[in-house]
Amino acid sequence: MPENPTLNNATANNDPHYFHAEAYALTANLTAPFEAQIRKQASVKLEGDSQKVLLEGEEQKRLKEKKTPDNYFSEHPRPYRFEGLFSYSAAHTQVSGHRSKKIDGAFVTLATSVVENLNVLNVVTADKVVAQISTTHLPDQYSPKVTFLGTHFENLRIANHKVNPALKLDVVGDPPQRAKADEPHKYYLPHGTTLIQSLEKQYDKWQRGFEAFLSKIEEKHRERLRADDSWPCNSYYRVPNLLTDAIEKDAAIFAQKDREREAPVSNGTKWKGLTCSLVEHVDIEDIRVPVRTENPKEPDIVHHPPAHCLGNVIHIKDFGTIFLAELRVNHNSFHLTMIRAEMGCIADGSGSFSSCIVNGGGKGSGGH
Repeated sequence: MPENPTLNNATANNDPHYFHAEAYALTANLTAPFEAQIRKQASVKLEGDSQKVLLEGEEQKRLKEKKTPDNYFSEHPRPYRFEGLFSYSAAHTQVSGHRSKKIDGAFVTLATSVVENLNVLNVVTADKVVAQISTTHLPDQYSPKVTFLGTHFENLRIANHKVNPALKLDVVGDPPQRAKADEPHKYYLPHGTTLIQSLEKQYDKWQRGFEAFLSKIEEKHRERLRADDSWPCNSYYRVPNLLTDAIEKDAAIFAQKDREREAPVSNGTKWKGLTCSLVEHVDIEDIRVPVRTENPKEPDIVHHPPAHCLGNVIHIKDFGTIFLAELRVNHNSFHLTMIRAEMGCIADGSGSFSSCIVNGGGKGSGGH
């Protein structure tokens, strides 16, 4: 389902709800050493009206009799390898939607992507990467509650250096208490909401560390990162200068265009939402090799990591840049990618690994 800011949540126990959830293990677009478009691997999607997906009322009997339910999908593919560039030994993806048994009239949506023994160009590796999003749409409440419980990295490494990301799973916090989408572009945007507070803290750290970060990376990349179409200005919304008023203005413009439906909104002009991360800080360990000689005071040989960090962003010399636990919030849509790579040396292109998307709402205003 397209990201749609005009969706209202179901307001009564019998009102329909529209489910939307996606999960996939990886996707990539290569330009060198050869051109290739790698489609989404282990991809699953849940999409549909709750009255059809859940087979409400008498139709529930049919659901129980079916071997494959309409409200749950999963994939457990064989090991995957694309040439010598990307590989994993196993992937497990699932999406589901159901009525809450704890809150009358609420709907719960879940998306999970697990990738085991991930290998990206023999530079970025991990024993396990898990992305998980669950939302609960409450009756008479436009904005859903969201949790990322279960999301984590296991033994993430860069060039064999252990990477320790500090995750903050409550970065979104409680949703604004609004019964309808009277100003849908302001979803999660007002000053004082947990998401904006989280963004301001993250962007403040980026701003204070941006120049130091630039000073550590290769000279040829410095000017590139100052360009208007670079990730600091594009993906991370004018980092190192977070302009909250400009964010609200841009969101309002695109929300109005969406409501007017004068013409389809292209990917090039549609508001991309707010980008932040579940990772607050990253520590990359040195590799120490003891020197065994007759001299007990002989110092260890220390290998420093060929990488520099700025929040969740890690620039790797002779490889490119990776973004950990990157979260994009656009109205009722939450898109989490555990590792996003922008490669530009031993290979050129981009890739996303372990991703989930959850969206959805009531059918009161249409537009699904």
